[in-house]
Amino acid sequence: MHSMWKTLLVALLVLVAGCSGGVGGDGTTATQTTTADTADGDAANADTSDGGETGDSSTDDSASSMAFDFNQTWDEQFREGQYYRYEITSPNVDGTATYEWEVLDATDDEVTIRTKVVTEDSTSEQTVTAARDELYSELSGSPSGSIATVGFNSPYYSGVEGETLEVGDSWEASGANGDVSFAVESTSSYAGLDCANFVVRTNGSVFWESCVTPESPLPGYMAFYEEEGDDEPVFEMTLVEYRPGN
Repeated sequence: MHSMWKTLLVALLVLVAGCSGGVGGDGTTATQTTTADTADGDAANADTSDGGETGDSSTDDSASSMAFDFNQTWDEQFREGQYYRYEITSPNVDGTATYEWEVLDATDDEVTIRTKVVTEDSTSEQTVTAARDELYSELSGSPSGSIATVGFNSPYYSGVEGETLEVGDSWEASGANGDVSFAVESTSSYAGLDCANFVVRTNGSVFWESCVTPESPLPGYMAFYEEEGDDEPVFEMTLVEYRPGN
């Protein structure tokens, strides 16, 4: 599984290489990111992604006790009008790219989405119509499809299907790469989307993490670590603008 993700990431890093922070499309919207960490009890730290400044800490007694009830099809619940804009960053790339995902139409049978990748040097836009469970395969072979596969279609998302999760929940499994652990470590809010920070570790080192909620088929945050023991992710996506749709 590691080799599959590395192959996709090589393509993505080539896509965004050379970016210097210039983004196209709509103007950047400041994102308020709050985190309730069980290690600190009720502390919630507010950060603004655009300015990199840390806001005043606030107390939220309910944040760490939120329950997230994931049904079996939570990741296919697309609604007309849903809009997501992410910043894509990597320590191997100068600057930031952006990725947009907008649901133009949604019926019981199929969904029409528009995706857009913007770097300083290029823009790639794609519109597809497909059944809800075939969107990612329909996007495959394009820059947008590679980003969507890494960011939204990881097999680790299946770990939350059918579960009701709270901060502190965790479990372990043995795999080909050693021991794998899963844990809900905190709650956060990205661009107004409240979510649970779901962290996957291999042999004790963070390998993959995402901030997920049954209220949205796409995450508020996603990060992938290339090697065991890495301190920084090799690829991450942060939600900076969000509209929930109809």
